[in-house]
Amino acid sequence: MRFLLLAFSFLLLTVLPASGETVKDFIKHYIDVHFPGKAVIFVSAPDKDIDSDSVRVTLTSEDKYYLRFRLFVKDGAKEEIIPVNVRVANLKPVVVAAHDILPKTLIKKSDLKVKKVLEGRASLGFNSAEDVIGKRAKRLIRAGAIIKPSDVIPDFKVFKNAPVKVVYVSNNIRIEMVGQALQNGALGDIIEVKNISTGKKLLCRVIGSGVVEFVP
Repeated sequence: MRFLLLAFSFLLLTVLPASGETVKDFIKHYIDVHFPGKAVIFVSAPDKDIDSDSVRVTLTSEDKYYLRFRLFVKDGAKEEIIPVNVRVANLKPVVVAAHDILPKTLIKKSDLKVKKVLEGRASLGFNSAEDVIGKRAKRLIRAGAIIKPSDVIPDFKVFKNAPVKVVYVSNNIRIEMVGQALQNGALGDIIEVKNISTGKKLLCRVIGSGVVEFVP
């Protein structure tokens, strides 16, 4: 019987996980919760286990690159003070593809996700999905890829050098004529259009596919 109890005790010691967590693991989790705009690059701390339920944390200083803490760890009647320095980087939101986006696709909200990445990488793309919605993919954009300005183009309704219908409306008078777009234009854009019959340049607003409205 004694042999069986000893064997069972040994089995418990080898199978059950150790209680607590390391100082580094504890502080990484603490920063995830309390500093969601920061990414941990490196933690300078003792390599020891602690019981997270017995830890009190104080932030002693903070700057662009470092967070400095003191951990007050209770061990019975004693309290140990552990200094911890953490190298951090700022996180910023950036728009990524929610799935593969094929070339020429008109991009919708469901095609996009916003996630936080290191500040330097975020500067490559768009910070808001609203800046991308309604544009067209210029090339294949892979799922999870940061969408860069060079990956998209406006959803042009009028193209440079293409013929357009020019509409002039004043009170009850409506006149239509043929023009030639001198610029690309998306809905609402003001572009230059050449009157085919007179050669005169007109300022027009894009109101549809191949259709512009004369702006007096």
